[in-house]
Amino acid sequence: MAAHCCLGQEAPIPQADSANLMGLTTPITVSFSDGRVVNGSGFFYFEYGPDDSKAQGPHWRAIARIYVVTAKHLIQPTRLRDLTTFTFAIRVGKQDHVDWHRLELSGAELGKRLHVCQKDTVDVAVVEVTDLENQEIKKLLEERIQVMNISGATLDQLPNKSPLEVQPGDDVIVIGYPMGLYDQFNKLPVLKKGMLSTPVGLHFDGLDAFLLDFKYYEGSSGSLIISKPTHVGLGKNNEQLWSTNRQYVFLGVYEGETYLNGDQAQLADLGLGWYSYNIEEAIKNQPVVH
Repeated sequence: MAAHCCLGQEAPIPQADSANLMGLTTPITVSFSDGRVVNGSGFFYFEYGPDDSKAQGPHWRAIARIYVVTAKHLIQPTRLRDLTTFTFAIRVGKQDHVDWHRLELSGAELGKRLHVCQKDTVDVAVVEVTDLENQEIKKLLEERIQVMNISGATLDQLPNKSPLEVQPGDDVIVIGYPMGLYDQFNKLPVLKKGMLSTPVGLHFDGLDAFLLDFKYYEGSSGSLIISKPTHVGLGKNNEQLWSTNRQYVFLGVYEGETYLNGDQAQLADLGLGWYSYNIEEAIKNQPVVH
């Protein structure tokens, strides 16, 4: 089950759908000392605390860690000294509309929270924001400001954990902010459909990545890639399972359209998605600055 929380009073917009897709993502803005500003997409990733082994069916679990995940090339970790601010956002209700509430980290602070994979080719950046987000939400609630639905992808939704199967040719959903577009009134992301082009688990071109048929737009880098949500799955003995909430497989992190075919960069409305397990691999490593 996707982890999520909804904080505050009555929302000025309808509740999120049962897969909780609308609260998963955040726009990312990275500013550099030379005046460059890079915009992209990101999403929240939750680590659960210990589960109650006696609990049956849907139940509450503590969220032990909160991370923001995005594409590493937006941050350029080797140039952290040139990075001035890293910004992500949560949504807050303001009377009859929703606003972005932006949270900001300096380059120095980002380095202490930034986790990346040992393989330099993996275009995944994981930023721990547990204390920052919890403090900010507490402050907002004390000010009687409504904090909108927050969701997070989790380890339970990785392909080897989920009862759902994903095959080449299946629809995938890429959730982010292409060209900086989003629902201006409700501050909701754009969901775009693509198609999985390679088998899940196959290392496309020897990378920890898969290929998808999906047209790139600037700002999409760092988007969340999931399978098409469904109520139906298969159990260990191929028995049919039904979930009251729509479930999906968390496939990975979208990098962009360009990939290498031999020594040549190719553009063919195809893109790379870095497998979701790279997030856990990155978290295991020390922060870039420690």
